[in-house]
Amino acid sequence: MAGSSKAEERRQRRGERRREAILLSAAQAFAAKGYHNATTREIAAAADLAEGTIFNYFPTKHDLLIAVFEQGFDRLRETALGRLSPALPPRQALSEALEAVLAFYGENRLFIRAALAETWTDPDLLQTHALPRLQQLAGSLEAYLQAQIAAARLRPLDTALAVRLVLGMIAALVLPIVRGVQPAPDPEERRRLAENVIDLLLSGIGAPT
Repeated sequence: MAGSSKAEERRQRRGERRREAILLSAAQAFAAKGYHNATTREIAAAADLAEGTIFNYFPTKHDLLIAVFEQGFDRLRETALGRLSPALPPRQALSEALEAVLAFYGENRLFIRAALAETWTDPDLLQTHALPRLQQLAGSLEAYLQAQIAAARLRPLDTALAVRLVLGMIAALVLPIVRGVQPAPDPEERRRLAENVIDLLLSGIGAPT
């Protein structure tokens, strides 16, 4: 029984490694050629697998696109929310979170460009997979702000509006990077951008007091 259990664990680990290899190869292919031009044969070759193996994990190419999209968005969410430590002052935590998000977009800009193009033209991808995850991210960020207000670490404010402003400012920063209009910022520039955006959010524009 013990040997059988260990063999099953090895099969599961091997399956997980194959699935990750397929997702990585697919993300790279979609980024380089676009979803419609990339083929499952190319993706399989890059993952060093038989083409048929892909369909053991993902019944269709569209299912593969959805899995890549969901994995990328979930990692973005983890990147952002993982920095919002309640032990840190809100200004520092929010700045570090935004800095990490800018780094994520810079490192994954080619794939994000391809994913955005498909989201724009695929209603199912937008309604079923993108919007729920965006709403989940917004809800988590709003809950963080509400907790900081309750702890008297932030002044009372409209948290739903604040989240919309944050997401809007992030979009304004990352879209030129994703489109390739601007280069990805280096670490020093990311820190400067993040600190300025959060200062604008928390302090606003006005005469010094």
